[in-house]
Amino acid sequence: MGIKRQKQVRKSLAFYKKNFGYSPPYYVLVDGTFCRAALKQKINIREQLPKYLEAEVNICITQCILDECEAFGSVLYGPLKILQQYQKAPCGHSKSIKGADKCIQHTTKKTVKYIVGTQDPVLREVLRNRTGQPILYIAFNAIMLENPSTASLMAAEKKTETELKPTSHQQTVIQKLKIQTFGDEKEVVKKKKKKVKGPNPLSCKKSKKKKTDIKPKTGSEETKKRKKRRKKHKSAHTTEAVL
Repeated sequence: MGIKRQKQVRKSLAFYKKNFGYSPPYYVLVDGTFCRAALKQKINIREQLPKYLEAEVNICITQCILDECEAFGSVLYGPLKILQQYQKAPCGHSKSIKGADKCIQHTTKKTVKYIVGTQDPVLREVLRNRTGQPILYIAFNAIMLENPSTASLMAAEKKTETELKPTSHQQTVIQKLKIQTFGDEKEVVKKKKKKVKGPNPLSCKKSKKKKTDIKPKTGSEETKKRKKRRKKHKSAHTTEAVL
C-alpha cells in the first residue's frame, strides 16, 4: 500500500473515531457486489482488510444478502461461497424484503457501527447522505475507503461548535466572576464631543471678477458708422453753401 493512500486511510479513520465513535475491532458489512469485484481483481478480503484498516476486522453479512446471491444463481455463485464464510449479523428480516440494499440500510441504523463494503452506486449514494457512515469499495486492484461525505463533515463541524460553546452553568459562573472582578456597574460609554469647526477656507476666498469679453465689431456696424459720418459731412457743406 502506498504512503499517500495509507495516510488518507488513517486520516479518515481518525475522523470517524473522533466524531462518530468508531473504534477497533471494526465491523465491516459486505454484500455480493463487493465480493464479486474482489474475485475479479483477485483480492483476498479476509487478508487485505485488516492490513488496509491497520486493525482487527470482523467481516459480516446478513441473511438477506445471502438470499439475494442465491436468487441470482450461477452469476453470483462464487461470491455466495465467499459470503458464507463470514459472520452473520442479525437483521430481523423475513424473505419478503426486497433486495440486500434495503437490508443494509436498515442494519446500519442499529447500535453496532458498521463500515459498509459495496460496489452498488445507488446504495453508496444513499449511505453518503447519512452522517458518519464509512464506505469501502474496490478500485485499481485495491480496497479503498471513501473520504468523509459532506453530510458527515457538516455534522462533525456542528458537534465541535456545540462542544466549544459554554453551557448555561458555565455562563452563569463566568458572569459571577465578572461581577466580582469589575463590579456590577455598567460601563458608561462617553460620547466624544464634536469639535467646533471653523469656516471652510476655500469658501472664504474672494470671488474673482470675470473679465468681460470685448466683442469684435461686425462689418454691418462699421458700415452704419460710415454712413452717419457721410451724412454729417454733407449737411455741413450744404449749410456753408446757403450762407
